[in-house]
Amino acid sequence: IRPRHLLHAAIRRGPAKIVEEEDLGTDFYAARCDEEVQENDVDECEVPSADEFTVAILGDLHVDPRKLDDYAEGRSHIVPVLEDAASRGVGAALVSLGDLGESKPCWEGSPELYAGTTACHDHAAEYLSSFGVPYEVVGGNHDLEGIDEFSTDEANLEAFCRIHHKPTMQFCRQIADRTLLVGLGSTVFRTAKYTSHEVTVDDEQLAWFERLVSEHPSEEGWKVFVFTHAPPIGSGLRVLQENHVVNGCC
Repeated sequence: IRPRHLLHAAIRRGPAKIVEEEDLGTDFYAARCDEEVQENDVDECEVPSADEFTVAILGDLHVDPRKLDDYAEGRSHIVPVLEDAASRGVGAALVSLGDLGESKPCWEGSPELYAGTTACHDHAAEYLSSFGVPYEVVGGNHDLEGIDEFSTDEANLEAFCRIHHKPTMQFCRQIADRTLLVGLGSTVFRTAKYTSHEVTVDDEQLAWFERLVSEHPSEEGWKVFVFTHAPPIGSGLRVLQENHVVNGCC
């Protein structure tokens, strides 16, 4: 997300084309600095304004320890963008939308599901920490799926929060001037009302969120970006995967 700047956005009619060797923002701030220096014939470029920021948003990772090369390649695409921002003093962070581990056995000879286990979250925390910027994560429908290791949602949730250094399931990070990143995570799996794969944000988080929004009004210039694993009911999203609505529990 780069507010006030639109990078390489275009709508073209006709067949889709693959654009090769096009700058996709990996040196956005460095290039802008060079341009300012050359155009204004000065030795230094201006410091980015306080409302600029860069956030890398990662969807469902479903990390599989047998396929780590894929994750390393994905990281190599993102890290240069974050380094470019950080080099100019721009606030940078990473947000993971949950579902951190593969929901199947990943160790030879073991029937245990990998998702939601201590090993899964240890591995995910190591990976998310390797981007060189602070990270936040919200809980998805697979993140408390360590059913062979943990007997209750509460125990699984405690491990999730402890490993990812989260004091609570929700989070709030100020990324720039009057700009907040806010996350709400799912807290049930075994005790879900309809199916274990529904995403449920508990009442405590919702009350916290309502207080936060009321304390940071848009009339005072606050911008709040909200992250959840699944779209809230009533969000107006017109398309959902069938498996998330078949039980009326999206």
